[in-house]
Parts: sequence; C-alpha cells; structure tokens
Amino acid sequence: MNGGSSAVADNTAAAAVEPILDVDGVTLQYKTKEHLITATYRVDFKVYPADRFVLLGPSGCGKSTLLKGVAGYMTPVEGAMTLKGKVIKEPGPDRVMVFQEFDQLLPWKTVKQNITFALTNGGKCAKQSEAEDIAMHYINKVKLDRFEDTYPHMLSGGMKQRVAIARGMAMEPDVLLMDEPFAALDALTRLQMQEELLQLWEDTHFTVLFVTHSIEEALIVGSRILVLSPHPGQVKAELNAHQLSHESVGDPAFGELKAKIHNMLFADRILEDDLEGKGQQ
Repeated sequence: MNGGSSAVADNTAAAAVEPILDVDGVTLQYKTKEHLITATYRVDFKVYPADRFVLLGPSGCGKSTLLKGVAGYMTPVEGAMTLKGKVIKEPGPDRVMVFQEFDQLLPWKTVKQNITFALTNGGKCAKQSEAEDIAMHYINKVKLDRFEDTYPHMLSGGMKQRVAIARGMAMEPDVLLMDEPFAALDALTRLQMQEELLQLWEDTHFTVLFVTHSIEEALIVGSRILVLSPHPGQVKAELNAHQLSHESVGDPAFGELKAKIHNMLFADRILEDDLEGKGQQ
C-alpha cells in the first residue's frame, strides 16, 4: 500500500515541474533574394529546469533558426514559443547566446572586461565592483583565472570559447543558448570543452539549449536530444541520453543509440535515392 502511495506522490511531483521553455507547433520562415524558405515546420518540444537539451540534425534542418527564434530574433509564422509562461517577442537577458565563432568577444576589452561589460550593460549589475566579483567567479569556473587581464587576440580558440561561456553564465539566464560552440575547435580541444561544459553543469545545473550536427557530441553533452529531419526541420524523435558521457563512448548502449540516430537522419536520404533510382529505370 505504501509503495503505491509513493509512486503516486512521485508522479504528482514530476507533473508539478513546469517547463522553462515551451515550443509549441512552431513554423519558422525567412526570405532570401529569390525564395521564402521554411526552416522548421510545426516543431514541438519542452525544456525543463537543468535540462541539457540538444537540437540535433543535418545542415539545413533549421536547428540554428530555432535557436534564433528562442533568442527572440525571429517570430514564428505558426505556433508559439514561451519562456516561463510568457510569449517570446524579442531578445532579453533571460536568454544568452554562445556562438561558434571565435570573434564574439570585444577585441578591445580584456577577458574580465568582456564579462563586466555584459553584466553592467545588460542590467545585471548596477555597481562595477559587483560585476567584477561575479566576473572573477565565472572566470575561475572556466579555469582562466590567470588570464583575466588578457585581450582576446592573445587567447587560443578554446580559451575564447571559455570566456564566451563564462560571460553567458555570469548573466545567469533562464536558458543558455549554444549554437555549435565547439564546432570550430580541433578534436582534442573539442573533447576538453565538452568535459568542461559538463563539469560546469555539475557545479551549477544551469539549463542549456545546445545545437550540434554531431551525433557523438549530442550523446555526450545532452541529457535529452531532439532529432530533426532536413528541409524543413520536423521532429523525428526525442531521446534520453542522460546516462551517457565520454566514458560511455565505447559501450554497446552508446553505439546502439548512435546507430539508431544515424539511421533516423539518413532514412529520408536513402528513400529519396531509391525513388530516384526507380524513376530512372
């Protein structure tokens, strides 16, 4: 009897957790000189507190466009995006973006100044001394405490990305948005940055919406993965990967899930090739 009551209590507690981000039937479009492009079509997903939620798909599936929509830079032509129950209409400090480019830092400001500038201009801190304390806290977290007075041009690509992540986390947004942040790094640095991101998450349990086209990176970084189809992006599946990490890469469970996702992503292409082949016969 007690076991049944406990299960009911657990289910009630789980149901009580509200999503931070709710993407409901979202279709996003943008114009080029010649065409109106439908980037995503009726995409649904929910991001909960402390999720490491990954948008995974091939080039052209609209994953980065979705991130821009969540950031408030694009308005859906269909559906809605809500953050903490409020419709997203414009950018705000409750969502901070980390890009893959190394030049996202202000080159004329030091590591610490890049972070304090965001804090004071973003309305997070009224006093410079408070901004400097917060900046140093996150500089220490990304292991750059000896480089706080260094300018971006003196840093490696990986170090610049650490500064960008520290700046984003210092703003303490509701959701940290990361658009393929490690894609431009060499393989070893990329692995290191993935591990450091997971360690930061262990320390603070921030909520992150992470875009990648790498299946392996999605499995390592993500606790939940949304698999998107190409042209336009539609939801193919939502999968759990919270049990996986770098240590799991050689495990059968990791390989099976990686193969499953690979087959999902390439099934449409194989079908198209088959149809084309039959049409030529």
